Amino acid sequence: MADRATFLHITDPHVSAAGETFRRDDRKVDIPDIPTGTREDVLRLLFQRLAERLTAEERLLDGVLFSGDAQSRGAAGGHELVYQLVTDHLGVAAEKIVAVPGNHDVPQDAAPGSPLRYESFSRVWRGHSCVVPWLDGIDTSPASALDRHRLVAADRSWAVYPVNTSNWSHVTSNLPEPLRSFWDGIPDTIAADDTAVAAKLRSQLQALARYDMARVSDQQLEALRMIVASTPQPDRGRQLKIAVMHHHLRSPSLREELKPFADISNLEQVRAWLSGSGVGVVVHGHKHEPATYFDHIYTNDADDMHRVLVISGATFGVGQETDAVRLISLDGLPHTPEVKIEPIPLPRSGTEDLRPSPILRRLWTTGVRPAETVVVSPDAPVTVEGSNLDEVYARALAVARTDARRGILIVHLDLPDDDGRTLPLPTAYAVPDNLQGDERQTWLRELVEWWQLDRSQLEPRIPYLHGARLRRYGGKIDQIARIIALLRVKPSTRAVAVLVDPFRDFAPDGAGEEFASFCLVEFRRRDADASRIVVDAIAFYRAQEFERWWPINIAELRFLQREICEELGYRPGRITTIAADARTISRSPTQVAMPIIDRWLDQAPERLHLLADAVVHRRIKGEAQASAIREWRRSLTELRTATQGFNADGIPVAIEGLLTLAAYIEATSTSEDDELLTFARNLSDLARVNETFEQTTLSRASFSRWSPMAQSLVGTLERLTDGRLAAPTTSGVPDEKQSSG
Repeated sequence: MADRATFLHITDPHVSAAGETFRRDDRKVDIPDIPTGTREDVLRLLFQRLAERLTAEERLLDGVLFSGDAQSRGAAGGHELVYQLVTDHLGVAAEKIVAVPGNHDVPQDAAPGSPLRYESFSRVWRGHSCVVPWLDGIDTSPASALDRHRLVAADRSWAVYPVNTSNWSHVTSNLPEPLRSFWDGIPDTIAADDTAVAAKLRSQLQALARYDMARVSDQQLEALRMIVASTPQPDRGRQLKIAVMHHHLRSPSLREELKPFADISNLEQVRAWLSGSGVGVVVHGHKHEPATYFDHIYTNDADDMHRVLVISGATFGVGQETDAVRLISLDGLPHTPEVKIEPIPLPRSGTEDLRPSPILRRLWTTGVRPAETVVVSPDAPVTVEGSNLDEVYARALAVARTDARRGILIVHLDLPDDDGRTLPLPTAYAVPDNLQGDERQTWLRELVEWWQLDRSQLEPRIPYLHGARLRRYGGKIDQIARIIALLRVKPSTRAVAVLVDPFRDFAPDGAGEEFASFCLVEFRRRDADASRIVVDAIAFYRAQEFERWWPINIAELRFLQREICEELGYRPGRITTIAADARTISRSPTQVAMPIIDRWLDQAPERLHLLADAVVHRRIKGEAQASAIREWRRSLTELRTATQGFNADGIPVAIEGLLTLAAYIEATSTSEDDELLTFARNLSDLARVNETFEQTTLSRASFSRWSPMAQSLVGTLERLTDGRLAAPTTSGVPDEKQSSG
């Protein structure tokens, strides 16, 4: 799925075929052969320069958003000119252009919903198969030609919906009787002998009865509801919905406009549609004022708030040249969408283009409701919450890199009720060898189950194994059993388990201490509804790495929730993690657990026997042995990855599993097989090199000494493995390379 999209926003160019004067410079005298500039001329130059910029930056437009007023006071040719500029210079296909009419694009006094009202607009934009709004009087039913009224990304990550707000622009009101009967005769009655005065009076009276009204009809709103509801959705994540209209939702500046119907007459109904349809961005023009702000739309329930980013586009005029059109980029789709708005100023011939600073706005919140007008300090705790694991992971990762970096990050995750057979893992989480499907889940489950073992052969080396701390605290207390007993009786707040033992873990001077980042967890029994009891998990981490470790911690907590709930007949509820020091360090998957080859000592020692047997006898018999070989190759890849970059937090390296494998090979080898003895010797040498490195003070210097030695030994083991397991098997099972491919 693409994580970026770029649009060009054009609004209110006010051009015509006859040309519109643009007095850009201070002309105090009229000198021959120095032509007066036009709006059309500067707009052409802008599009030429913009095309050059996009080419130089290797950027492609995903669409063009035209929010109306191509014409200047209704003069002909504006629509044709804007369309030609877009297609000639930018090469954007017509079906990727979204266009809506503005109040200057409809004839004065044309009846609402009449073909005359949209004749010029439809001839150009609709005639070239651009994306246009549902038009009253032109489109006959709410469900007509749905695809004509929306632009959807190829991967469906975003969708654009045009909205017509100009159906009642420049309409003549229905005068009440008896005024209506005398209205047309007033000019001739007052100025019977002066036709010029009568004509002027007629024009003035007509203007008094005319209103430039912004409104969205009930029929169009219903059509829009159906268009949005029928839009294909992305395979994962939320679709970002964008509405394009001419008129504003709220005044984008402090400048006052004194006129009837200055705002959309049924504004709250339009805002309700925006909220109900989940529109995240509104792009408009009309006011000629550049602005970017959030509009918060509330329903009758004060806690139900929908936030919309409103982008008010400017235009260009004398003294207003820095924001003629705009590039609008969407980044971080689908889970962490952010908008970047780049104003494009009018260029001057022969000069370099100006680059005003872009405007950045995040479209998602970190969990604090904007309705809460609480002033917080910049380093206050940040909260992320949600029910979609992929979305919450992406957002927690984003704020751990920015807002909450090395600060407090609280994450609330409401996972959906599931069948209990799988553990949660974000789709974007990189597992070794890009495992898929059942193998991905097997990798996760074995990893989580190892961390939750109550005892391990590696415990002397890894004294902070989570399961040992939870189930044999102080060597004897099963804290999980205690929690189950407490919650069986009542919703106790004492259902707490600790993983830090001051007597065991703390040193007098604080030096050389080793204990888990996972410090404490509380399980909370809660009545979710009248018939369902859930158990929430609230876990505290003194430091937490979010790219690699947080998802594993979530899977661990879900594992524990299920264990408790299965005993009590309850359901797993919310998971909350509190990190006192949030970090993101792009690590390999090796750094969320002991290496596979070491974990086998606890979880699957028979795989070491199968591996040794395959290496000694140069054959692979059956799927269990083929699987052991695949995991061994993966272990070597993990070891190589660990040697390729220094990490200040340390890296787990294989030791015990390598020594055990070497012992098995030596016990079954013959003295005549020099290659096999070399294999065993390299395993032992790598284990000793790793052990020496792990026992030294972690520094770049020690890493630099260890890395080349370890890489060389890993490389030798990879070559020996290939050499001894490359021959076809005699058992009818393909060799390891074939079976893993």
